Amino acid sequence: MKKKALAIALSLCMTAGLMAGCGSKPAENTAAEPSEQASEPQKAGTEAAAPETEAADMEREPVELTLWVTSRNTDDFSEEIENQFLEEHPWITLNKVVKEGDPGNEFYQGVAAGNAPDLANCSFTMMNSYMAAGILEPLNAYTDNWDEWGNFTKEYVDMFTKDGSVYGLPATVSPMLFGYNKALFEAAGVTEPPKTWDEAIEAAKKVNDPSNQITGYATLAAEWTEWFFQYYVWQAGGDLTKENADGTAELTFTDPAVIEAAKYYQRLRSEGVLQSDLTLKFGDLVANFGLGKVGMMPFAGDWVSEAISNGIDPDDIGLCLPPAGPSGDQTTAIAGTCYVINAKSDQAKKDAAWEFISYYTSKAYLTAYFENLATKGAPNPMIIPRDDMSVTDFYEFPEEYKEVLEAAKVVGRLEFYGKADFGSYVDRAVQKILVDPNADPEKEFADAQKLCETEALDAFNEANKR
Repeated sequence: MKKKALAIALSLCMTAGLMAGCGSKPAENTAAEPSEQASEPQKAGTEAAAPETEAADMEREPVELTLWVTSRNTDDFSEEIENQFLEEHPWITLNKVVKEGDPGNEFYQGVAAGNAPDLANCSFTMMNSYMAAGILEPLNAYTDNWDEWGNFTKEYVDMFTKDGSVYGLPATVSPMLFGYNKALFEAAGVTEPPKTWDEAIEAAKKVNDPSNQITGYATLAAEWTEWFFQYYVWQAGGDLTKENADGTAELTFTDPAVIEAAKYYQRLRSEGVLQSDLTLKFGDLVANFGLGKVGMMPFAGDWVSEAISNGIDPDDIGLCLPPAGPSGDQTTAIAGTCYVINAKSDQAKKDAAWEFISYYTSKAYLTAYFENLATKGAPNPMIIPRDDMSVTDFYEFPEEYKEVLEAAKVVGRLEFYGKADFGSYVDRAVQKILVDPNADPEKEFADAQKLCETEALDAFNEANKR
């Protein structure tokens, strides 16, 4: 593949983009996220192709590559890149099928129905199920011959490697961190971010100011409560499920660590530092943080720009690892997306899919993308899943952001196994212990586990058993 030509072309595109003011989020360009580009099992990063190679490219059998895309947020930059990809791969045409929502999460249903795309950009959450179902093509034949492969961060590569086979190429990574308002901390006399659960509550007491509509601490209570709650379970030293070697799951809702996390939630409530309105949803919490009404809360790096759009001074947004619980660990989750190839596609389409994926995950593309994005303002401190570049290379972030992003690579983990199937049962138990001060965590989570075992566990295990 003509990687030098790609780098030159992207550089030219960047110049044009800066003049025209174009730009886009990787997760929302025409074909997906800052991801996909390729080179069939041949080495990337070589000099521009010789004329005979270009002629050979022209003589290849035509391949139509089917992609699922959304209609939102396409722009000049993404269109320019797509055109460049097609110019360099004249044997490939793109059949872009508009599918709103989260196309990657519907990939399984598409494979079952026989109308799945040839490649997909899937959330990390879905990958265990997809790997267990056998619908993903192993990528080793491509990655083993790609000279950029060694630059991808091992922690993320390992997440999607089973029995030596690589099934997904990490594209975007967003760690769940802990956000705090530096201005509110300073006004309350809090000199540094909390490192433990107890320190968080003590700091929240000082920051809490109901008369000025300032809450010391916020977490999800009205929806998706299992999303944040799982971090506290990990910090207490346990988990909500256990993945067995054969792909089946065991529920561990009654694990002592789950009860410890539940009691901490109750303590946040009883100490009066949690948001008083428990009906606030995710978007409300992020907006309130941006309005200077929240002292601290679980906070992902890619929410920074949204908070800034609500008025907070960027310099007042502090980010750190989550406070440690009884385990002493500041464990958190790594969310993101990775590119996969449909194992049911024919070989020519698989090869074309790899061309597309490696193209959009190349260093040349990512450099152009982030340089372009840097002109748009309010960037997010995300993790680029490569060791040879960092988002801090392109933006002036506080020094702490670089440190916390590096630390998150080590302490981050995937969401609890089976979350998509079991999460709603955890959600209801968490809501109950927050709403009812007399609720018994042990009883609520035992009841939730029993109901989940009755309604969801057998079906999950049947679908995921290897």
